[in-house]
Amino acid sequence: MRDQSFETQNINIEKTYGGQESSSIIHYETFDNLALFYGRKSLVHFHDRFYQVHYLTEGSIALQLDAHEYRLYAPCFFITPPSIPHGFYTDLDTHGHVLTIPQEFVWQLLESLKRDINYFYPMCIELSPQEEAQQIFKFEYLFNLLAGEYRQHTDEKQTALRLSAKLILLEIYRLSKSNEKKYSPRNNELYLFNQFNFLIEDNFKNNWRINDYLDRLCISESKLNAICQHFSATSPKRLIIERQIQEAKRKLLFTQHSIYQIAYDLGFKDPAYFSRFFQKETQLSPKAFRDQDHISSNPS
Repeated sequence: MRDQSFETQNINIEKTYGGQESSSIIHYETFDNLALFYGRKSLVHFHDRFYQVHYLTEGSIALQLDAHEYRLYAPCFFITPPSIPHGFYTDLDTHGHVLTIPQEFVWQLLESLKRDINYFYPMCIELSPQEEAQQIFKFEYLFNLLAGEYRQHTDEKQTALRLSAKLILLEIYRLSKSNEKKYSPRNNELYLFNQFNFLIEDNFKNNWRINDYLDRLCISESKLNAICQHFSATSPKRLIIERQIQEAKRKLLFTQHSIYQIAYDLGFKDPAYFSRFFQKETQLSPKAFRDQDHISSNPS
């Protein structure tokens, strides 16, 4: 399956799931629909800052997951952590579900389980219809439940998606415990990229400057910039800004906090500056963004 003539591509999840669902932090699609878009042969690629779960209900898949190759038969699933290369080939009779989740959502769950952020290592598991019928029923029920919620346009949609995704991840967590191991990225630069993102998650509300991250990572600014360009095609500063904007959008959509309160929660001492910052990045004021989403989620 490997083809060294192609450079491993970072597929931008935000562009893949554009349009009306772009404000959702949990993204879902059927395997068939993504295959129509990308083809049944997916060249080796990765997604920075996102986990993906593929759950196949029918068919088979030839899978390259990081440095390993597998042949899996449904029902089965595989999970790819952020920036882990993967590629695959499937036949026309292969069907299933694809769940895409921001890394910070998964980290929060792992923190509640008192697990390291690297606990969900690259893994693939076949399920036996004879021995694991109950587990298969759970996965199919939960994915169908999430798929149904994803098509809804209600105020409760985002909460339902987050709860459904947590239940799916918990089932994967329980399965993974039977084959527990510590995953160490083979690539030291990938490890540093993941650590940088983890530090962003811990400190983006504290107004850390780039030098604060460099001191903690013990690397130079040019090195960090090269790593971020390689794995995400963007700069360290842009990664921090994108996380701030993502959190601002989340608070505007899913809380009743005032714009002043949201600005202070995100570490902005001047709410007016926060509003200018948000508008520069999104072309909408915080109020316009909140009002626009409210209108779109309640079609007449």
